[in-house]
Amino acid sequence: MKGTITSGLQILAAGLTPYVQKRLREVLGENWLLAPSVAHVVSSADPRKWDAQVVLVLMWEHWNQVFRQELSFVERSLVSELREFRNRWAHQQQFSLRDTYRCADGIERLLRAVNSQHISAADELRKEALKLLHDEELVELSFSARDWFTAAVSSVCGFLIVVVVLEYLRQPVSWVLAALTTVVFARFVYRLTRPRTVINTGPRHCGSCARVYYGATCPYCQQMEGGLTAPPASARHG
Repeated sequence: MKGTITSGLQILAAGLTPYVQKRLREVLGENWLLAPSVAHVVSSADPRKWDAQVVLVLMWEHWNQVFRQELSFVERSLVSELREFRNRWAHQQQFSLRDTYRCADGIERLLRAVNSQHISAADELRKEALKLLHDEELVELSFSARDWFTAAVSSVCGFLIVVVVLEYLRQPVSWVLAALTTVVFARFVYRLTRPRTVINTGPRHCGSCARVYYGATCPYCQQMEGGLTAPPASARHG
């Protein structure tokens, strides 16, 4: 997820810098880079070398004087939130997919508010993060009604087998068989009912159709990861 955050912060810096530079010049004058409120923030007089931290801090510290006239409190909140994301990124903190999408969405919204030329790049990043989040939520859904039914039937069958073994064999070994049966069916039911935690983010290569796909299932040959393998492409086409 950090790669997406890194790309987003780069897009944010590239998209915000021209706008921040323009507004500071309009309000503070041609020598705006020499203003104390600016000089203590920027590490380089060349705006092309500014990163996301610089432009976000400049916007935050000059909000009332420079940016409030054109932007609303919504954009101010976005600046604050994106500063927090940038600080977490700088301190090597982990990001969930939900955090990643929220950061990408905030970047796209802020760039759209200033009519940046990098809106399309930010929008593509947001869509990518949304797809990853959607895929994660799909595979983490609780088991279906069919799984519940299968688990219930399996539990009943296992119980009946144990009863039959204990009732009719009446030998010491029957307790061993009953214990093994209980363990096997308990394990089976557990595997049916546990949450699915398949990691399906990023591109995958299908072993059957040799195509690249995203998610847990290949949409071209309906090969389910961890399940049965579909026939090879050559066999299906000839």
